Parts: sequence; structure tokens; C-alpha cells
Amino acid sequence: MKQSIEKPLTAKEISEIVGVSPQHIYMQVKLGKIPHFKIGHAIRFPANIINTHILKGNNNENEI
Repeated sequence: MKQSIEKPLTAKEISEIVGVSPQHIYMQVKLGKIPHFKIGHAIRFPANIINTHILKGNNNENEI
């Protein structure tokens, strides 16, 4: 079985996709609403985060 590995996203990349500021993305991280991981001091987000958490739209519970 072949797996594809996608590059993790930055807060700036996510913010450009969903139309909010990078600071807003960081605030959601601080509030524990967006899954993330750290590489050194850098915060990165799984490549599938847009579809799985941000654009899910279930009763606005994942609203950013």
C-alpha cells in the first residue's frame, strides 16, 4: 500500500485559505481548537486540517 505524505501547513498558509489572519489561527491554537504540533519552536498543522477541522461545519462547533 502506497501512502502519500503531505507537507504540514503553516498558520499563514491556513489563514490565506480560510480568509482570516495568522494571529487568529494562533489564538485558536492557544484555545485548543485546532490540532497542531511543534517542530522546534515552529507550530505546524497536519495537511488535512482544513477538511477535517476547519471546514467541517457541524453546528459551528469547529468555527474559527
